[in-house]
Amino acid sequence: MSDLLAAIEAEALAEFAKALDHYASLTDSGSALDRIGIFQALARCNEKLGRLRDAGGWRRKAGQGYLALRDDEMGKDERQYLALVEYRNAVQDLTGDSSLQDVAKEYAAVLKENFSAGAEGLTHEGLFAGAFFRSVGDHLTAAKYFFDTAEAMSEQATSSGDAALRETTILTYERAMEAATKAGRPDVARVSQMRAYDLKQIK
Repeated sequence: MSDLLAAIEAEALAEFAKALDHYASLTDSGSALDRIGIFQALARCNEKLGRLRDAGGWRRKAGQGYLALRDDEMGKDERQYLALVEYRNAVQDLTGDSSLQDVAKEYAAVLKENFSAGAEGLTHEGLFAGAFFRSVGDHLTAAKYFFDTAEAMSEQATSSGDAALRETTILTYERAMEAATKAGRPDVARVSQMRAYDLKQIK
């Protein structure tokens, strides 16, 4: 039986260690997209087995794989977003690992590209980024993503009249204010505070 078929059947039966053995022999074969699929499979199996450090390494390779694709293989916006998803998984898996700082830098670069046109449609990614960078002590980057995401959420909350979204937006501005204060950016902190105050006045 081919390694690919054996790997997929083993994974389908939740025999993750067995699947890993077969997937590991496939990392250099197939198209660029096929290899990304293998990296993702290796990450999934390692995650199921609780081997998060190994999983994080494969998630990182999947993210790098997406970024390396050519335009004729996948559109830029799609591959940038899919890379972002893989890097988000990678930094989660690598929490506390010595490689996290290097991966966090790559994650920050992918985030920046995805947010170049604004935070609209990226609310969850922006909130996660703010929380992640705050957790590793990068308060300046945390402030950026909390603030930019709150700006997009504020427009949605105001136009929709959604009280729960408005409350979440207020809390996000407050987190931006705290992070900006710690980062030495009182200007951003003041604007965040004012935005939160204005939203609180809406009945």
